[in-house]
Amino acid sequence: MTTPSSSPPSSSPPPSEIRAAIGATERTADDSIARARAAQPVWGALSVDERVRILERLPTILLENLDRAADAITAENGKPRAEAIAHELVPAIALTRHHLDVAVEILGPSRIASPTAPYRTAMRTHRPYGVIVAIAPWNLPFLIPFSQVLPALIAGNAVILKPSELTPGVAALLVDLIAACGLGDGVLQLATGDGALGAELIDARPDKVVFTGSVATGRKVMAAAARFPIPVGLELGGVDAAIVLDDADLEFTTSAVAWGATFNGGQACCSIERVLVHTDLHDAFLARLQDKLRRIDTRRDLAPAIDARQEAIWHRHLEAARECGLEVSGGAALRERRCAPALISGDAVTDAEVWSEETFGPVVAVARFDSDEDAVALHNDTRYGLTASIFSADTTRARALAQRLDAGAVSINDVAATMYSTPELPWGGVGLSGFGRSHGPDALLDAVWVQVIDSPRGPAFGPKRPWWYPYGPELEDAMRTLGTAIAAPRPISRLRGYGRAGYQLLSMLSRQPTL
Repeated sequence: MTTPSSSPPSSSPPPSEIRAAIGATERTADDSIARARAAQPVWGALSVDERVRILERLPTILLENLDRAADAITAENGKPRAEAIAHELVPAIALTRHHLDVAVEILGPSRIASPTAPYRTAMRTHRPYGVIVAIAPWNLPFLIPFSQVLPALIAGNAVILKPSELTPGVAALLVDLIAACGLGDGVLQLATGDGALGAELIDARPDKVVFTGSVATGRKVMAAAARFPIPVGLELGGVDAAIVLDDADLEFTTSAVAWGATFNGGQACCSIERVLVHTDLHDAFLARLQDKLRRIDTRRDLAPAIDARQEAIWHRHLEAARECGLEVSGGAALRERRCAPALISGDAVTDAEVWSEETFGPVVAVARFDSDEDAVALHNDTRYGLTASIFSADTTRARALAQRLDAGAVSINDVAATMYSTPELPWGGVGLSGFGRSHGPDALLDAVWVQVIDSPRGPAFGPKRPWWYPYGPELEDAMRTLGTAIAAPRPISRLRGYGRAGYQLLSMLSRQPTL
């Protein structure tokens, strides 16, 4: 049995040294998959409880390395240190505690009873896929890969993490911290490189691929995996919206939207990119939001674009909005790949590229609506469906509205992005935003396949089944009785019907010849 390491990771090298070591120990995709396949049977043979005990030290390890990890994230990704701690590292600790607390209950076996087969008993079990390749993005370089890797490991899989080539050092530190629990050689591996390496890993035929990133790359991942086929989980983009109803508190709501549209420099799939405001509040909302966006400290609180390509998308969307005659407030290019938060409005805003395509920057567009029905139609007129936020003094009205939105997660009187830090809540979208879930019990269940084991309640062998050969009119009559019983609306009627069908089936055994 694999046992936890006795030495903490506090003495392990900093990310820069880890990155240097990566190049010296690179393996081919085939080698990584082979190594994972050799390691997984031992790890997967442990009970869920045993794997939980091995990983039990992980929350403490993460806490002890909080500052070190925050420095690594800020150095490599550029986001404010406060965001690294609040948006990634503390949520990672919370996610670990949640998964460790519920894993045995969620992944443990359960009995299944069937009234149509009372002489049998069945057990539902969960089996790890085997080798999972996790392909992660750069925008939350610690928390997103962590949320991909941890449930897969707890479920008994071996995992190969392929982070963005822009943030390999953070991923190396992540692997280092988890490995300090003592997983065993090859159970968790790091594979660094660009998209070509991701393609090679899929070609090496793992048992599942989980991917977080752009829609364009997600399509390539899905197409590559479909050739074998390999199951995939995808969390892709979003053009997420906030809906501001006519009874919303303007001060509270504009503060929420100002943060939700710009945290991490707007580089989050759950950033608020569209705001739907009731006509009665539209002008006042616009003025107050504009003022709050102007007052954001762009040096202290706003993350820069990860690279020049991302920054170019921001300014392309802003320029296209200006060319459409829309009003653009802010958006000036700043030093060090920063952009002043931008607010776009105007009667034709819903026709602009910024309304329908993901900007992934500190840019937010505002449109007005007249009724709840208009808000639902305007919100759902998109190919994406990751998150949404609704602001209203009437939470009953807001909950009813939420159930009509095509979004995987809806938050009322908060920014839906906050939900990603809540480990108990399943996270994922619909449409072009992908499928599959991370966080909550669904994350653990997405890392396994279901096996049902059916066995007799009584003696190992009994009489042959009456629906085996030979067929005859008696079988049709008995099945018709059974179908009538199953369809009966009242439990007592069903119970009586099962009894009659059982009697008919048993009677057939004495009259049928042996075959």
